[in-house]
Amino acid sequence: MSRPDVREFPALAAQREALAASPSELVGLIEALLLAEGAPLSRARLQHMLGEAIPASALEQALAALVQRYADHPYIDCLPRMMAGEETWSLVANAAVAPYLARAQAPRTARYSRAVLETLALIAWRQPITRGEIEAVRGVAVNPQIIRQLMDRGWIRSVGVRETPGRPELLATTDEFLRDFNLPDLSALPTLDAFGTQGELVV
Repeated sequence: MSRPDVREFPALAAQREALAASPSELVGLIEALLLAEGAPLSRARLQHMLGEAIPASALEQALAALVQRYADHPYIDCLPRMMAGEETWSLVANAAVAPYLARAQAPRTARYSRAVLETLALIAWRQPITRGEIEAVRGVAVNPQIIRQLMDRGWIRSVGVRETPGRPELLATTDEFLRDFNLPDLSALPTLDAFGTQGELVV
């Protein structure tokens, strides 16, 4: 379902002008946008959503105020974070919430073998990479179930094909991989040996 065209709402321009004149209301709107979107939003994305009536300086001040608002919150964090080379903002529950969630949810963990970790490590450090290239490094055939398991977990994805005979599929990691391993970007990866040889991993 497509989102309504903002031109359908004549009052929106006036509302944006009011927001520009009311810093506290702008902070509240950005807070609501972060909650509604449910995913990190970049400065450019927020500016697009707010419109040109909101100066970039007002957006910057509102973001700083929002971060300050949550600085002492015991259960919610609002901190800028680099994702795919862009600074983003989101509202996320922090670790203090975990004990309460654990009471309501059954444990949802999965155990990943060393073979899965080695495959994931090679994809992360040498992406984009083909299955054949993974097999050449590991010295053994890659079980298709390993690739499927990593894709189902949301950690890897297909990013095209290599223009060589057979046109093998190219694999790379996802933003979900960065989030799950608490990495701001790929430059923060540990060494390949440290990641791929740690035995089993429970996530």
